[in-house]
Amino acid sequence: MAYIELSAQKGKIEADIKGEKILFKSSGADSDSGHWPTEYVLAALGSCFSGSLFAYAKNKNYPLEKVILKIKGDLGSAPSRIQSIDVNVEIIGNLTLEEKERLIQAGERACTVMNTLRGGVEKIETHLMS
Repeated sequence: MAYIELSAQKGKIEADIKGEKILFKSSGADSDSGHWPTEYVLAALGSCFSGSLFAYAKNKNYPLEKVILKIKGDLGSAPSRIQSIDVNVEIIGNLTLEEKERLIQAGERACTVMNTLRGGVEKIETHLMS
């Protein structure tokens, strides 16, 4: 289970993830510290995907040294969302093209964030705390 706590007030939006504070930008809250929430979504996708590549490479004894991702998200409206995401992958290591392609396929299957973004979240409920 993933869990965070978030506090928002005019000028500051801050998430607490296991004691680490992360700042967010928001035009609505006049907050200009940190990054836009959509940037964190793309970073979460990249982190999850690259970690999945390394896990698969370790399992297959592939000599994977480094993964470089360039991720672009295009915004849509009505409702506001990330409409499309392009992930460009550079895989560094003494690997054949076929091994690199297998890594990407395995990463796409194993990445929880990618699976969530592709399939959508089945349920999001909002509750007023008292």
